[in-house]
Amino acid sequence: PLAGDVDEYTQLIDQGKFYASKSFYDPIHDQQVIVGWIGEDDDQGEKRGWQGMHSLPRSIFLSNDGLQLGSRPIEALQTLRVEESHRYFHNIVLPSTIPFELVHDDLDFGLSVLSTLDGSQRTSVGMMTRTNTTFMPNWDVPGWDYFSVPGITNSLDCQHACDQDIKCRSWTFDSAKQMNNNCFLKSGIPNLVASLTCTSGVKQSETKQQQQLVWVYINRTLSQRSSGTSRAPLAVVEVFESQGGRLAITTRVYPEEDTAQNLAVYVNSGSTTNQTIVIDTLDIWTLNSIWT
Repeated sequence: PLAGDVDEYTQLIDQGKFYASKSFYDPIHDQQVIVGWIGEDDDQGEKRGWQGMHSLPRSIFLSNDGLQLGSRPIEALQTLRVEESHRYFHNIVLPSTIPFELVHDDLDFGLSVLSTLDGSQRTSVGMMTRTNTTFMPNWDVPGWDYFSVPGITNSLDCQHACDQDIKCRSWTFDSAKQMNNNCFLKSGIPNLVASLTCTSGVKQSETKQQQQLVWVYINRTLSQRSSGTSRAPLAVVEVFESQGGRLAITTRVYPEEDTAQNLAVYVNSGSTTNQTIVIDTLDIWTLNSIWT
């Protein structure tokens, strides 16, 4: 729907390089399926000409309250898994030493291009969680604004305005802005961005316990050395938040260095006393082609 339509608002299916999507109804499985193009992300596009790749087909659905779009890969993709290739890991404790090899050489791990050994080139796939999302000082949730509340002088009043509006899912109060343009009500829950002047919050249901929200993001940092030849992407990364399907991010990785074959797991602003990272569950499969 177009922004401004009565009782309707625009939402993103994917936060990354995902565009020109098409959807259709699957009557056999009673689901709406969407497929998009994954955009270019390197500096050779103009010289090489357009090249695109399709995303995984995803089912799209409404949340239980009917206010949020969610998406997840269609279940039929599981039929492509080579069962004898399955590797399962549980309670993996990663030490603070770098580098640390998570998998053995004989394991065919599909997501391989994330970082060079020296860290000068990397694509980071991260998750951010907060236990208290109703009131978050020094955080902004930019986007999905549908109303600027007039006459607001502090963040608590802005939070109250959101609580009283049935359409509001989250809010941001910006102390650096003038009155009548400092309290923003939002129809969704955008990604978190640090800000010294903002306080934000997510409205919680009165009938349910507060849920721990997960923000997923991808950050790509490249070395400045330019490559003389264009290279195809060695990895397409599609990340999905599995609980409610609220977030998805897609990107393509174009490594400049042949040593970009490392998977890193990290924690931002973690505990200073506990120097280990624990991965609860990790499942890995090799996938067959759809043409076989």
